[in-house]
Amino acid sequence: MKIGSLILAVDCGNTNIKVGVFDGDEMKAQFRISTDPGKTSDEYVVILRSLLLADQIDPSEFQGAILSSVVPPVLPLLERAIEKIIGHTCITVKPGIKTGISIGAENPKELGSDLLCLAVGAKERHELPAIIVSLGTATAFVAVSDKPEISGVAIAPGILTAAKSLAVGAAKLPQIELAKPKSALGKNTIQSMRAGIVLGFAGLVDRICMEMAREMKKQPIVIATGGLLNIISQSTTSINRYDPFLSLYGLKALYDKNVENSK
Repeated sequence: MKIGSLILAVDCGNTNIKVGVFDGDEMKAQFRISTDPGKTSDEYVVILRSLLLADQIDPSEFQGAILSSVVPPVLPLLERAIEKIIGHTCITVKPGIKTGISIGAENPKELGSDLLCLAVGAKERHELPAIIVSLGTATAFVAVSDKPEISGVAIAPGILTAAKSLAVGAAKLPQIELAKPKSALGKNTIQSMRAGIVLGFAGLVDRICMEMAREMKKQPIVIATGGLLNIISQSTTSINRYDPFLSLYGLKALYDKNVENSK
């Protein structure tokens, strides 16, 4: 298999696996698939290869890959799948990887690789200081100073996680499709749930960002990212940047910093 110029970046979260294909600093293609620990590495090979070919990307064009996963059972499956697809091993984001950013935590090894990728992506693509709001299975807030340093993290339930929990725990409340409410004064069950959940999470985002900014030495920008970005972004007042693929750009930056060590 020949070695090309493309880089494969894979970010495995609890719900979805985001995949980006980079040609230099430009993202040539991106797609996402469901995270499923029950799949075999061969099944991931079939899915990933078919998606690449659907975008007319030849797997032989890749010179390398980098992987981040917060789902331990899926990590080795994806490592094997990526090796089968591109013909050589990938770089895995783990403690000890070169980042160019310090971690202000009692135990830096506890920091999720997904949050690290977001911080690195913010450093590469935006001015610092910054607060990153990741709207996914969990709602995570990452404060990054201009040193640069990850100053702290806050983690709350994700908006879909909370909505599903409400439907399960309250017998008369259904699972609903979340959307921006037309009013805070709901006139039926669905409107009431949308008002409470969407506006409630918008308030959560604004309050945590306000408290983080108050404790940071300089006024930060606030960057929103994640698969649930569109649900509450129009209802917040604190968010002023949108970067839906921030983690993938962070992965590409980490690849560039570590590729020499992987050879």
